[in-house]
Amino acid sequence: MTPPSLQIAVDRYIRALEVSQRLIALHPRNIGGSGNHAALAPAIALSTIGAFEGFCEEFLANLLLLNGHGYAHVAKAVGKMNNPTPRQFATALAAEIPSLKAAAGNGYSLQVWNIPGVNQRPATETIGWSDILTRADGWMEVRHCLAHGLVSGWRSEVWPAPLKGTGAVAARDVLRAKAGGKHSMGLTGALSCARLYYYPAQHLADLVAGFIGQPLSWNAGPDYALKKAD
Repeated sequence: MTPPSLQIAVDRYIRALEVSQRLIALHPRNIGGSGNHAALAPAIALSTIGAFEGFCEEFLANLLLLNGHGYAHVAKAVGKMNNPTPRQFATALAAEIPSLKAAAGNGYSLQVWNIPGVNQRPATETIGWSDILTRADGWMEVRHCLAHGLVSGWRSEVWPAPLKGTGAVAARDVLRAKAGGKHSMGLTGALSCARLYYYPAQHLADLVAGFIGQPLSWNAGPDYALKKAD
């Protein structure tokens, strides 16, 4: 049996993200209509969030095993994470390493594309940990809408209210506003989604690795560069 390793979880996560990188490379990055290439945006969002979910489960399981927990406890802890977001991942890790709660997001920031209003163009901006978690929550709502066929994601559409009810972040809260109450993703949105999941995952994993003395290598990971797109 292979001993539990945090690096193995990282390596598999990076491998799973190879698909999203290739999808991004296919986009012509033209201003205006992108034809069938518009379908790349929802595919990128779905693949990056799916890869994050697998990483959360494996990383947490290996951490628990390294800390001496039995398989029954591991199965119960991992089973509690249903469609995890960076917020839920941080909470699950802090339950095992309490020091992580104060350290997570301390001084951390991330550059992403902004959320344009109607007739506005995308621009980059830097946001802090609280906004990172909130926007990532919104992209999970995007994922739900796409996975359940409530929208197609490749064009401007009316996106439904949050599945969790009043007070939750809506998918449309992280999408580009269009006329007539519609919103769209575009490649800029998909790139922000990828960054909002991958880089916080790396940040949290590195914090855990520092606490338990098992350094991680992300050298083969993607950069999800914020090149002009859309």
